[in-house]
Amino acid sequence: MIIIIETERLFLREMDTDDYDALYLVLGDPGNMRYYPYTFDEKRIRNWIERNMTRYRENGFGLWAVCLKDTGEMIGDCGLTLQDINGKLLPEIGYHIRGNCQRRGYAGEAARAVRNWAFRNTDYEALYSYCTDANVASYRTAESIGMHFDREYLDEANGTMHVSVIRRDDLIRNMIGWAEKKFGSTEYAGWCLSFIEDALEISNGLEIFGGDSAKESSEMYNDAMKTGFPEKGAFVFYDCLCQSENGLVNWGHCGISYGDGRVIHAWDKVRIDEYRQIEEMTAVSGDHPRYIGWVPFARILKQKP
Repeated sequence: MIIIIETERLFLREMDTDDYDALYLVLGDPGNMRYYPYTFDEKRIRNWIERNMTRYRENGFGLWAVCLKDTGEMIGDCGLTLQDINGKLLPEIGYHIRGNCQRRGYAGEAARAVRNWAFRNTDYEALYSYCTDANVASYRTAESIGMHFDREYLDEANGTMHVSVIRRDDLIRNMIGWAEKKFGSTEYAGWCLSFIEDALEISNGLEIFGGDSAKESSEMYNDAMKTGFPEKGAFVFYDCLCQSENGLVNWGHCGISYGDGRVIHAWDKVRIDEYRQIEEMTAVSGDHPRYIGWVPFARILKQKP
């Protein structure tokens, strides 16, 4: 069994031919699949499994089996596939949950986890979800993971299709928006790394992996550290000596780039300063931050624990 993703209540694994009976309860239910233009018989369901097994080999992703953690029972599928959406092959997050397991948040929980996996493990700048415009529950699930309406188009087999999208830029906007709401707060005074990590994690419902201090994190991201003008959403790092019980320690300093030269960061309070002017600030130890560089947003997401 190859587990791809774990959430609080679920795990997503690669499906195989032994999953036919469980998948039949999902795809073979006419009520559950009423928005599809055809009925799923045994052949279509077995082809569904085979097609996803092929996707795992060729693309490194596909629709995965959604299983309950406490029992291991498969209750549906969810994953990333490449779909023809209005004439373009686009990365799409799809999900199907067994009828008697719906309205418990499983589809949203699985889809959010797939969203996070896709942004960590692929270079796609945008992820999509699509369904017929009558399938309100499906696009409401997409909206629950941060997607928003992108377009509608007419499909010959399915009628009017509703397309939802989420872009990496949306995650950045959420992060900066959350950080701005803390402007002037002393809640994070002395906790610059916690501030930027919370801004990204809390605003987007995902987890990132860094060090115990800004300096340690900067070293973990050293392979991607860039100098010069920081781009939007980048984590910006500085060296800075801080007073500790063991004397002066380089714990560093960090913030989030607006992409226009400004950085929002937690010092004595949450504040916004030009990234070079931060070097003029004075720590309690008497030291000044020294600019190291910045790490692209996409690299922050890819950091492994």
